[in-house]
Amino acid sequence: MDTQATVNPVVVGIDGSKHARRAARWAALEAASRDTTLRLVYVIDSKDADGQKSIHRAQHALHKAWKAVADTHIDVKLESEILSGSPTECLAEESRRAALVCVGDRGTHDTPDAPRGSTAVEVARNAPGTVAIIRRTHREFDHRKWIVAVLDESASATAVLKAAEADSAWRAAPILMLEPWSHSGEPADQGHPVHAALERYLRAADDGHLESVTLAMPGHLTNLLRQSACIDQLVIVPGDDSELVAELTSDEMRETLKGSDCTLLFMRTASHPTSGNGAACQQSSIDLATVGQA
Repeated sequence: MDTQATVNPVVVGIDGSKHARRAARWAALEAASRDTTLRLVYVIDSKDADGQKSIHRAQHALHKAWKAVADTHIDVKLESEILSGSPTECLAEESRRAALVCVGDRGTHDTPDAPRGSTAVEVARNAPGTVAIIRRTHREFDHRKWIVAVLDESASATAVLKAAEADSAWRAAPILMLEPWSHSGEPADQGHPVHAALERYLRAADDGHLESVTLAMPGHLTNLLRQSACIDQLVIVPGDDSELVAELTSDEMRETLKGSDCTLLFMRTASHPTSGNGAACQQSSIDLATVGQA
């Protein structure tokens, strides 16, 4: 999915869980398709007081994630890093300088008094950059499953369409595009670049090169995904639509997608300079050759 002119890295939050390793495998393809670096990032919670043991756990988790990526035989440059701070805040900060931040749909950093997947939810809701919540089961994955692209007239809409086109091309997957303007009877902003981009895409699809369907955006996306989650592999939405992001990261949606291979991708395109919050995440670069031998 080559949606950016820059070659910012694809970042994966690693916490030692199998869900993080599955996210790393998914992210390896994304990094390879962008011809960029895959960065594996482990965040030691600053409230964790056991020092050297925490570092050892981090190195062990990075080693297992490194091996999971190596086993895919995907040609991608790997880097790893250990940070100290709040896992959600550090990963959100990483999104400022990443093409994409990937997190597993649940993990070991979920707080005891919060639902499973709470870290992923907080990162998806609060990160200024693009975030993917990765869902993968152990069974053989079918890349021909549908990609669902939610289009609107937000700042991220064109990026959503471009991401869907690119993923469809290299996965050889069909696209279901959900858009409100041609079905609502309300006048659309024809000056918005997403309209021209969609027309170009549909013309190409009519030529028989691409498989796509356009439908009206339902009032609640949860209802649609309840019926189609088993045949969807990726749902791409504008990350600046806070109501939609909240719906897709709700407990109801988690239950809807349970046991599926349906990944959620929240696109955000605005440039975000590094904020002062980055100082809360202390950095310690790790030699990946050492991690690979851990």
